[in-house]
Formats: sequence, structure tokens, C-alpha cells
Amino acid sequence: MSVEPCMTRTDALGARVRQIEGVDIWLNEPLSRYTSFGVGGPADILVAPHTAAALAEVMRVTSVEGIAPVILGNGTNLLVRDGGVRGVVVLTTGLKQMEREGDSVIVEAGATLATACCHSAQQGLSGMEFAAGIPGTLGGALIMNAGAHGGEIGDITEWVEVVNADGSIRRYESAELGFGYRRSGLRDIGAAILRAMLNFVPGDPDEVHHALCETMTVRCARQPVTMPSAGSIFKRPEGGYAGHLLEQAGAKDMQVGGAAVSGKHANFMVNKGGATASNVLALIGAARELVYDKFGIMLEPEVCVIGEDA
Repeated sequence: MSVEPCMTRTDALGARVRQIEGVDIWLNEPLSRYTSFGVGGPADILVAPHTAAALAEVMRVTSVEGIAPVILGNGTNLLVRDGGVRGVVVLTTGLKQMEREGDSVIVEAGATLATACCHSAQQGLSGMEFAAGIPGTLGGALIMNAGAHGGEIGDITEWVEVVNADGSIRRYESAELGFGYRRSGLRDIGAAILRAMLNFVPGDPDEVHHALCETMTVRCARQPVTMPSAGSIFKRPEGGYAGHLLEQAGAKDMQVGGAAVSGKHANFMVNKGGATASNVLALIGAARELVYDKFGIMLEPEVCVIGEDA
């Protein structure tokens, strides 16, 4: 007599999610494939919705099961621990539509900042040049109020729409979101970002393209853009720069396993090959100690850490 294997909770939830139209789904999927650092253990269930309706239904189904999903964009500014993530990870990179409305553009959360920059330049819209070269998607940029060269994404945001846990959609005006240095209220509302309206000013397409190229040239000259990394590791401390403090403390070229402090920019840690999340975390701790011992300043990580240890 044959005995049917017991269906686990993961199997059962995966079967329910598979019935949602407009999603791709993987079980026990390594998240190292979806992070710019190239490290991280598996997600029990990885779901990639391709429409707003599919995202809403994923949020509703997981909520009914008592699971709060982890929302993942391009996997930048993110470190996934080696044990991976239990439950559901929602990959939003399939939501990448953009639509112009006057001098504004409505951009879905999964669109990369690079694509949004190019789209606005082609439309003759100026205001996003500061974001050229910032990796990641709009959703992640909104959560952390990503910025560079004196500009931040919150500066040009009119409103943001999110999908709540019950699948309903709510719009927040920019003033409600508390945009500040590398933070916004979006991190704490327990919802998935769907799209946002970004405001621009009319400009000459050639001039906007030229400004984008100049910003990219500066970034490529100063940062290790050709190596796997999670972007800036530490936030800028008051009255100084993390990279300068790290360099002065002797952190450049420090290495733990396959993870190393970049010799090009000390506030970047790179995967030189075979790095694990535990390597990166150990390197972060060692670099913080160096700076604290020399300057009495405890650097605050900018990179987000999720998941479980192996």
C-alpha cells in the first residue's frame, strides 16, 4: 500500500499562490540569485507578480494565512543572511510600467531607477539626474529615500500607492510619508509599494541626457560599480562621511572570507568571490569597531539585513 507524503504548510501555501493569475512562483529558491551582493540563503516561497491585481491577491492570500511577506525589488542595499527567509518573498521587478501625465510620470515600484532616468530624459523631463547610477528599483528607493548629489527621491514624489495586507490599495501624499535622510514612513506601514507619481520640470532631452552621463561618470570613477556589492554600507554620520572615516581608520582592503572593503571606496563592501552573508556581517562589525576605536563614532548601517542565520 502506498502512502501519500504529508503536505507541508509551505506546499499548501505554494499551491494556493500558484492558482493566482499573473504570478511566477519558486519553492526553496536561493535569494543569492536576486541580490546585488550575490549572497543569501533560500526563500521558502518566492513569488513574482506581473500585475497590480496579482500583487493584491498575493498580499490577500498571505494575510489570510497569517504570513507577512518580505517585499524584494532588485536586491540592492540588502543583505540576506545565509539561512534565507522563512515564509513568502514577493519579487516586484515584474511591475515596471511608466506613464506620463503632464510634467509628471507614474512609475510602478519594480521599475529600476536607471530605466526611470532614461525614460524621463527621453521625454524631455528634468529633475531625476541625481539618481543616475543608483542601483535598485523605485520601490526600494522610496522606502529608504535614496539620493545622491544633493537630491533625494522624496524631493520629486507627489504620491505613493501601496497594496495593504488585505489586498486593498491606498494612496499616501508625499507629506504623509515623513521623508528624511535615508528613511521614510513606508518602511513601517506593512504594505507593498505599487507605484508613485514623480514630478519633473520640462527640459531639453539632450541636456538631460548629458547631465545623466556626467553623474554616471562621477559614480563610475569613485565607486566599485563592476563588482557585486550592496551599495553604501553605512549612513553618513553627522558632520562627516562614512567612507572618509573608514579610510582614515585603516578599513580599506580589509577582508573576511570572500567579502572585502573596496580599495576604491571604503564605504563599499564587495563580494570578491564565494562570500557569505556571515562574512559580510563580520566585516561590517570589524569596520565599525575600527572607526569607533579611532574616532569614538559608531557608524549606523544603511544596508538592510533580513533572514535567518544558517
